[in-house]
Amino acid sequence: MADDVFRGMFDGLVRRAGGVEAVAAVLEARFGVGTKSTVSKMCRGQIGVTLDAVVAVEDFLNSYPISRRLVERLGREPQGAQPLSELAATCAVSAGEAHAALVRAMSETSAGGTALTRGERTDVLAKMRAAREEMDHIIAAVEGMVA
Repeated sequence: MADDVFRGMFDGLVRRAGGVEAVAAVLEARFGVGTKSTVSKMCRGQIGVTLDAVVAVEDFLNSYPISRRLVERLGREPQGAQPLSELAATCAVSAGEAHAALVRAMSETSAGGTALTRGERTDVLAKMRAAREEMDHIIAAVEGMVA
């Protein structure tokens, strides 16, 4: 994986795991091969980050940000170039609707009182997911920008 975002995420995982020596030990224990220089080169972008290394470190930390990002890629449909200001406006509306649904559902005057009914739960989840999708569009647009 040569993507700078993946490399940065991997570097963060390495730091959380205790550094290149600790990750080299994890790779050595798991695969019989793992060197500090290889891990260091992956973190600096001199070589690509291997999927084996990602899986080993994520399993070691019991945290899966890179795997989650890979799964998110599957759900993305190619979007036309949309100005960031339009994406921000759409996201703000969507987030506002999602929070309004949540506050309405938690209100003592709602059908379930302070507990969410099945319908309120469905509405809140749908609106929150729509807001998250809008945020994913912004993330994709910003990641695609050339610095």
